[in-house]
Amino acid sequence: MPEETYWEDESAPVFFLSYAHTRNRVPAPPRDTNQKEFQLFVDLSDHVVELLGLGPGRTAGFMDRMLDGGQMWTDDLAFAAGHCQVFIPLVSPQYLNSDWCAREWHAFTRRPVLIRPGATLSTHDTPVVPINWSVVERRRLPEVVKRPQMFTPTRLPPDIAPQYHEEGIYGLLSLGKNGKDAYDAVVWRLAQRVARAYQTHWVRPQVPSDMRQLPKTFEEVGHDVV
Repeated sequence: MPEETYWEDESAPVFFLSYAHTRNRVPAPPRDTNQKEFQLFVDLSDHVVELLGLGPGRTAGFMDRMLDGGQMWTDDLAFAAGHCQVFIPLVSPQYLNSDWCAREWHAFTRRPVLIRPGATLSTHDTPVVPINWSVVERRRLPEVVKRPQMFTPTRLPPDIAPQYHEEGIYGLLSLGKNGKDAYDAVVWRLAQRVARAYQTHWVRPQVPSDMRQLPKTFEEVGHDVV
């Protein structure tokens, strides 16, 4: 296949962090209710820049900080969902109940996926990397979310992966210094997973023209791998 087939827009992010926006839950002055998601985004972005050697002006990731529950679909969000190469959903009960998270999911997963020439893949390699954000019982996961295996960190001290699966990243961040070492290790392994997905797959750009036409539930949609 010609090399130009794998052309990428240099302004496109490597990964898209998809999460359920949380509104203020108590009558109090406005505050940032998604600080933990933003911390993950910043830490992961730093690692991805380091691993991929991204040059000046290249963006490691995209995280929407403007929407409050998804009242609008911005041009920046549509561009990122249609051009990013790795999709990272922060799976939680709220995520699975969000119409807008489902639309972000489908904006990415409807795009055709090609394997880069010479890439060697393991069984579960995919450009969709679901993260255990706050624990959801597997039986509650929609089939389309179960298919890409939930991210599991490997090659770590034996207590870290179980802690991640039991607490989720939200839980690790909520445990303060007791969860920090596990959090740091998990995010580093996640960055390595993102870098590998980027180096082995190419997801053809396809920007949604109208997000309202995308499914607002996690139902089956065709997904091509070439």
